[in-house]
Amino acid sequence: MYGFARPLRFLASALAALGVAACADQAPTGIRPPDAAAHGDRVGPGPNGRHVIVMKDGASTMNNLVAQVQALGGQVVRTQPDINVLTVQGLTDAAAAALSNRGDVDGIRQDESVRMIPPRDRIIGRVMQAQSGQSGAAFFTQFQWNMRQIRADKAWAVTKQGTGALVCILDTGIDPNHIDLQGKVDLGISTSFVAAEPDILDRNFHGTFVSALVSSNGLGIASVAPDARLCTIKVIDQTGSGSFSDLISGIMYAAQHGADVINMSLGAYVQIQTRSDVELIVALQRAIDFAKRRGTVAVAAAGNDTANLARDARNVIEIPAQLAGVISVGATAPVNQQHFDAIASYSNVGFPGVDVFAPGGDLVAGGVLQDLIISACSGLVPGCESEQTYVLGAGTSFSSPHVAGEAAVISSDFPRDPRVDKVTACIERTADHPRGLFIDPLYGFGRIDVLRAAICGGRH
Repeated sequence: MYGFARPLRFLASALAALGVAACADQAPTGIRPPDAAAHGDRVGPGPNGRHVIVMKDGASTMNNLVAQVQALGGQVVRTQPDINVLTVQGLTDAAAAALSNRGDVDGIRQDESVRMIPPRDRIIGRVMQAQSGQSGAAFFTQFQWNMRQIRADKAWAVTKQGTGALVCILDTGIDPNHIDLQGKVDLGISTSFVAAEPDILDRNFHGTFVSALVSSNGLGIASVAPDARLCTIKVIDQTGSGSFSDLISGIMYAAQHGADVINMSLGAYVQIQTRSDVELIVALQRAIDFAKRRGTVAVAAAGNDTANLARDARNVIEIPAQLAGVISVGATAPVNQQHFDAIASYSNVGFPGVDVFAPGGDLVAGGVLQDLIISACSGLVPGCESEQTYVLGAGTSFSSPHVAGEAAVISSDFPRDPRVDKVTACIERTADHPRGLFIDPLYGFGRIDVLRAAICGGRH
């Protein structure tokens, strides 16, 4: 990707590809260990031969630049004047070189597609009977140790449960017809930036799974912020691939449409070798900075590479998790339902690099199915057509939405400005400390505690 010397190592969930039983007394089937450290390869040039042009901060000549792009035979796909970034297509190498020589341009970079989540594997699902309530959700007692461990269930009784908060999920889309998501998704705001998939529907499973952990109807599973409103912004296609320009656009769009929180259970672990390798990272950072100015809290998965991000070389970065202003989330998981705050076998660790931890699930030797995370499966996925199907999986992709839900719960109590710093501080200073250290070299600020964070938020 962009001339990096070694292959990208990709984060997000590694789907366990597990079937989930219809009823609590029926054993799940189709089990195999999750490939939580799955790596991907570079996919290739971005859609339609796009380039991303990063202008200098403060430059006021975008209209002139647009005119030159068109004069050189290119077409402008998107302009982001708030961060001085353009996405264009149809440029020849000579045209790109001419644009890069402009005094108001920091750099121009070919936009490439990368696999931002591992490819979907086989999924087996079974129908369940709908029930009502969050603690009465069908799988809550047997499978949802994750909600109990972070005390999300305790917070339901003493908080607004995310009322009034909008959480935008940047992912593979969503299935708004799943029984646990019906009525939860703001379809007027939701959109797709994936040219090949212009609708919001999730043909992968990943976006639906992540979304229901933030907010659900409490039928099959309980969620962290059951009264939060969801939106989906598709930036990854059904194969798990997405472009940097689409991700940048998704972040900007969410902030411009009033998102209180964005969740990014996606990304890549990359090495930067040249100045030109930096350009898209700069553009991503500008998008995150814009979102923060708009009062939007950004949360991202820390990655499944078993890396200590605090000890990495200075030219290696997990993006978007390690961008400034992003809450980076690692994963915890029990083994055989013991030691619930243990770091999952695949999770990245290290502070600075990983800010907090949340349940992500795991399945290792001696473990049981209940050690994984359960959530909704999109009805567009083979085996999940009933709209009442759930799957089990593991990954920092699944730890991130726990923190996004926590941020939604806290956001309900804060005025929008300056919300981001207050919400972030609440999440960090109220986390539990598995090893007794306020700032732990592995756990960062620790494993989140939604109840304590909600009380923190309510005191302001």
